[in-house]
Parts: sequence; structure tokens; C-alpha cells
Amino acid sequence: MRSKLLIIATTALSLLSTPALAHDQLIEISPAPGEVIATSSFEAVLTFDNPLLVIEGQTNAALETKPAESADWVTHPITINGNILTAQVNLTETGSYDLRWNVVSSDGHPISGESTFEVDAAATLGSEEIAITSEEPEAVAFAQPVAEAGSDEIPAGFYIGLLMVALGAVFAPIGLMMRRKSKKS
Repeated sequence: MRSKLLIIATTALSLLSTPALAHDQLIEISPAPGEVIATSSFEAVLTFDNPLLVIEGQTNAALETKPAESADWVTHPITINGNILTAQVNLTETGSYDLRWNVVSSDGHPISGESTFEVDAAATLGSEEIAITSEEPEAVAFAQPVAEAGSDEIPAGFYIGLLMVALGAVFAPIGLMMRRKSKKS
């Protein structure tokens, strides 16, 4: 009896003790940290090592900027295509800017980071000087879409429920064996 319990416990633990996988990582960002760019309107591009998680069309991500001396973050509209997040950034003045981002990695965990870059109106591209515009960037609100009937995508709650059933199937027999053993003693 003791050997059966040991085999079941070992099997259960081996199923549950899989090695922890590292979260996805940012492998490239433009503008790069410390980079001086010559225009106030540009496309920020973040490239990750795995596709980002997008559920039912919801991006689960954001990219924001602020002047370095300010506390007011501005959210920029983003798009996600596989492992690439792109945001259209329109800034209002020259100077140093902080950029922060957050996404949901392919394993379902949120990851985030920050970077600093500089906008220099005096920088030139070729022989043409780039002017800084005074357009106000638009804020984007992310809303959770309602799942439509007949949708082909499976909601995340289904996977959580499936995991709970699997854990119950593994631990219920162990609990019953332990209970029987305690009654016999």
C-alpha cells in the first residue's frame, strides 16, 4: 500500500513540478534608450521574442510617454502584429522623454519596461531641418470586448476551469488514500 501511495505522489509531483519558463522578453525597441530623434512624430516599435497575447481582439497592452520632468503620462494608439507592438507617437516639444510599455506575454503574464529618449528640434535629417509640431496626442482607452455568441475563440476562464478539474483529478485519489490509511491506523 505504501509503495502505491509513493508512486502516486511521485507521479503527481512530477506532473506539477515542471520547470518555470521565463517570460517573454523585449529584444529591440525604437527609439532605443538614450537615442536622439529629430522629429516629434514617429512610430515607436517594440519587438519581443515571442508573439504577444491578444484575446478576443483585446490587445492587453499600452505604450505611454511623458516629458522627463513631468508626471503626466500620455497613452498612444497601438497595434500588435505577432511579436511586434507599434505605436504612433506625436509629441509637442523638444527635450528628454520617458517611454513606458506593458504587454501580456505569450505565457499570460504581464511584463513591462521603461526607456528614455530625446527629441531634438535642431537635429537635421540630411539638409532639411525637422520642425516640432504642437499637435496634442490622443488618449486611447482600452475596453474589454464582450464575447460574441458563436465565437471560435475559447475564453481564458475555460482554461482555468480545466486546470482546476485536472488538479482535482490528481489530488482527490491521494486524499482518499491518506484518509483510508488514517482510518486503518
